[in-house]
Amino acid sequence: MEKRQFFLLLLAFFFLGSSLWAAGCGSTVNGVSEEGNEGKENTENEIRGVITREGPVVGLALSGGGGLGMAHIGVIDVLVEHGIPIDIITGTSAGAIVGALFCDGISPEQMEKIVSEISWSDFLVASVPELGFFSTEGIEEKLKEHLQSENFEDLAIPLAVIATNLDDGEEIVINRGSIVKGVAASAAIPVIFKPVEYEGMILVDGGLVNNLPSDLAREMGADIVIAVNLADNFRFEGRPQGLIETGIRSYNILQRSHSIRVDADIEIHPDLEGVAGTDLDQYREIIYRGREAAEEVVPDILALLEEKRKKEQ
Repeated sequence: MEKRQFFLLLLAFFFLGSSLWAAGCGSTVNGVSEEGNEGKENTENEIRGVITREGPVVGLALSGGGGLGMAHIGVIDVLVEHGIPIDIITGTSAGAIVGALFCDGISPEQMEKIVSEISWSDFLVASVPELGFFSTEGIEEKLKEHLQSENFEDLAIPLAVIATNLDDGEEIVINRGSIVKGVAASAAIPVIFKPVEYEGMILVDGGLVNNLPSDLAREMGADIVIAVNLADNFRFEGRPQGLIETGIRSYNILQRSHSIRVDADIEIHPDLEGVAGTDLDQYREIIYRGREAAEEVVPDILALLEEKRKKEQ
């Protein structure tokens, strides 16, 4: 295989987002085992302690999806527009990035402006190809440029992101410490990016173990979970043409066939047919598709909120 073809194939894998290889692996929070219930109860109590408004707690789970993750911006925009509260966010990979920005007070309009000014070259910082072709420095620098908060504990809205421990394959939930490092770890696709060293672990993309952490939002205390799923946007027509398309299609099939359970009250599926996460110039269309999908379920969300409020009275 020519070096150029191999490089393009690697980039194609990156642009597609995260796979769902190891569904069902165990979970740890910042390296501390969560096999018992005590840790979960403490985390839930901490989160409920920072929510001052009355009513059911709403959790938003954002999946990985590479460039297609820009659809999350449109979804959040619609929820805010309709006054639907977002009390907790959980995210993987692209979902972790969008979630971190919003939890730090950056509006969907501001996120759209950020997207309009970036290119893939901002993220692909070459490194010595030992454990990955690129470092996560580009991702980290962009996050530092826009985030005001330094640690997860400082965020206005509680956020937890998913990464994978490359040493043992365990799911790692990061909700404390450096936002930049935690989010970069969640988005560090193996081979493409070097693993991120975090609290004694080497971490890679969370999509390997939990691409849509809706279950985590529930564990964190959400009474209502809204999940945005980007993993079902793969459609095939005819036979693949050439090496790169064969690789892309194989990866898509792997993602689709290893989807994990979705523990959500409302699941949003943006229809992204005809748009490519590789083309950042399509950001307006991708964001619009997210808005469109969210608008369809707004009546269901409002009805569920009202039902939960009545039960609490």
